[in-house]
Amino acid sequence: MHGANHDGWCWNPVLERLDRAGVRSRAVDLPLSSYEADTETVRAAVAKARTHGPVVLVGHSYGGLPVSAGGHAADRLVFVAARMPLPGHSPAALTPQWNHPGFRASWRVREDGAVTLTAAAREVLYSGSPPALAEAAARRWRPMWSRVPEQPIADPAWCSVPSLYVVCLRDRTVRVDAQRACAERAQEQEALDCDHSPFFSAPDELSEILVHQATDRTQTTA
Repeated sequence: MHGANHDGWCWNPVLERLDRAGVRSRAVDLPLSSYEADTETVRAAVAKARTHGPVVLVGHSYGGLPVSAGGHAADRLVFVAARMPLPGHSPAALTPQWNHPGFRASWRVREDGAVTLTAAAREVLYSGSPPALAEAAARRWRPMWSRVPEQPIADPAWCSVPSLYVVCLRDRTVRVDAQRACAERAQEQEALDCDHSPFFSAPDELSEILVHQATDRTQTTA
């Protein structure tokens, strides 16, 4: 699952590599109309994917929240620089400790309540990505009405589903120390020397991790 203001298209470089490796994969577009709608989309995607076999569910950045809230039927979870909320803790209350100030400064809220990104976000989201990919991605940003929830997620999926956390060491969007704290909750952890968008900046390395996770499984959902 993609992060804020994006769509499943951001996973295309990874999907191509998974396809070459023989791993069935699909990128899902979250509606970004509300956190609740995003969570229901995750549940529906996992249910559909299960018709093909076991499911590895992947969440990036904001996508870790609907994955945690709706991914209980998956066989494995992978969090990539993603929110991994603790039971009983408000995710929204932790936002100041989660994002770098430079990224927070690039948010804008429209009169209709949608969150959009300014051009400055490109430098922090894709600081180590190929410029052509970063430029193309910035042209496709979407308005986002979903919000990080104030209410705690009572039973995050990672509490019962095996999980892997991927830390992005050169991230300028999400604090690396916050990612490391999340990684300690997972059964496994990996680190990539890349920016916040490894599907652009480290697609080979990220794909290798996901192929390994999909060993003896037949479906990876990004």
